[in-house]
Amino acid sequence: MTEPVAKVQRLAYVRVGAPDFGDAERFLERFGLQVQYRSAERIYYRGTDPDPPCYVLGEGRGGVEAIAFEAASYEDLETLSRLEGASPVEASGDPAGGYLVRLVDPAGMTVEVVWGQNSGEALNPALPHAFNMDGLRAREGELPRIEQGASRVKRLGHLVLESADPAGLFDWYHKYFGLMISDAVRLPDQSPQMIFARLDRSETYVDHHVIGFQWALDERTRVQHVAFEVSNLDDLMSGHDHLKGGAYKHVWGIGRHLLGGQIFDYWKSPFGLIHEHWTDTDLLNNKHQAQDCQLADMKDYWGPEPTPAFLIARWNFKVVKNLFRLLKARSMAKKA
Repeated sequence: MTEPVAKVQRLAYVRVGAPDFGDAERFLERFGLQVQYRSAERIYYRGTDPDPPCYVLGEGRGGVEAIAFEAASYEDLETLSRLEGASPVEASGDPAGGYLVRLVDPAGMTVEVVWGQNSGEALNPALPHAFNMDGLRAREGELPRIEQGASRVKRLGHLVLESADPAGLFDWYHKYFGLMISDAVRLPDQSPQMIFARLDRSETYVDHHVIGFQWALDERTRVQHVAFEVSNLDDLMSGHDHLKGGAYKHVWGIGRHLLGGQIFDYWKSPFGLIHEHWTDTDLLNNKHQAQDCQLADMKDYWGPEPTPAFLIARWNFKVVKNLFRLLKARSMAKKA
């Protein structure tokens, strides 16, 4: 297989637009992101990990306007800048500094590749504690007290990018950034419903996926959700109660995914973008062989089914037609 143009190191941040700054800011605070920088036009949020901001909020119609990866070197930026349609290497203009190159993927999503940003100090994460379970008595004489309130978001972990052609879109991200397939979920005609792709860090273990390339029922391109790691199950549950107290829309969870293994909880923001808390994930390296799964066989380990609000951003004729096709194909596959 041909070597990629560059191998990115991590998912750095998302740039998000929201029509009402006040509503967005209140949601993100309750979700557990923390303000690191603020200007008249943007708010830069971070997690507790010692990374630059992972979420940049500005005014917009509602949704992710750009995704960003961290490059391994300045030389990788120079290489990417020579691609057709790429910007020159330029100063990022963000408070964390650094340099970036902008590209546009085949589906029209802006992709920024950054290098040289200033990292912050680690913040206090949720307090861990040992569990007395599985026959292990790791917590004897200790009485943990779980802090209530917003989850302590650690970092941006992954996102799901919907499009009419997930296979073609994955190929582009593999060619330019080195993403690798962890699992692919197939429809009965063997076209992909979802491709879970991870970073290629050679023998270093990385999260099961950094982007999920999903077939869009309305065949439009959008980031369907963004996902943030929290410290542990207690922190996820505390965050769940805290968001519920804010009367925000819960769209799926709590459960444990089959592919990826994460314990998950999904919430819809006032500006329409779904945000996920997750903890625990499968970790893979270059020894992992990609797996194919059939959609008809897919079911999470435990937890409820997703709500319509999670599955469908907006209803139209194309969504109804493709949803009928999907349900029919799934029904036929189960009978086979």
